Amino acid sequence: MTSPIPIIQADIFTDRPFAGNPAAAVLDAEGLDEVIMLRIAAEMLVPGTAFVSASTAPSADWRLRMFTPKREVAYSGHTTLGATHALLESGRLPAGHVTFDTAAGVVRVEAEHGEGPPVMWLEPALPACRALDHDLVEVLAALGLSRAGLAGWARPAVTPDGDLLLPLPDLATLRALQPDMTRLAALRTAQQARGVCCVSRETVEAGSGTHSRFFAPHYGLPEDIVTGSVHSPLAVWLLEAGVLRATGDRVTFTAEQGDGLGRPGRLRIELTVVGGRARRVRVGGQAVTVLSGSLRPGPAQSRTGSL
Repeated sequence: MTSPIPIIQADIFTDRPFAGNPAAAVLDAEGLDEVIMLRIAAEMLVPGTAFVSASTAPSADWRLRMFTPKREVAYSGHTTLGATHALLESGRLPAGHVTFDTAAGVVRVEAEHGEGPPVMWLEPALPACRALDHDLVEVLAALGLSRAGLAGWARPAVTPDGDLLLPLPDLATLRALQPDMTRLAALRTAQQARGVCCVSRETVEAGSGTHSRFFAPHYGLPEDIVTGSVHSPLAVWLLEAGVLRATGDRVTFTAEQGDGLGRPGRLRIELTVVGGRARRVRVGGQAVTVLSGSLRPGPAQSRTGSL
């Protein structure tokens, strides 16, 4: 019989269970092919499932592949932190930091220990947002917005992952969004793009910097709970719009997401700024385990077959 495969499910960007964004992490994933990975991700039915295996790249400690319930993605912030949390929980991260070989390149995570669960800091390559290459009318209509419904504190922009960043005037407008998911999925598929991130500078908690909602129905995520990957370009976008002010060479703020889904998540954002421009960005968050166990393929099914 095939050996059991360890799996841990945790809630990410939170310090308490049943908040933040759930992610599953499958350890010892050597030998699992793409078909079975996708079936496992669909079975787990959480926004992100990580598969951690030995790395063949000298620049990385582990190989990491990430899936939504519908497809593989090159990079997912909360899924990467889910993998990091699983390695910490299983005692496989003695140095307190890790580098992953991913489809998006090498990603480094540092674990900062203090009170409560460790804060895990993602440090992707410095992202650069770009101007739109398509009209907003149809996307705004799918969101139930008009051009007049956008705020003027920043211009809409596109992230390196193909996410659309939209500035909204307040929490009320953000909370009122009821996207036509079928229409939005068709539009973003035709545009060969990923999600739409709507951002308010008005927040739930005093002292936070942003509150966001993120929609990617064609990725199996009608509304993502907390989206780690979008917040590094979002921070650069805010800085370039003149919204953020640096104290010395640093900008830090808390980003909110997930409250409207009953799973509030909080991300810590840190920008290093030189001459008014971003030189480094980190996205941090905590995690708590809610489920641990093992996957057990049947005796007639190999790890390169199906469950």
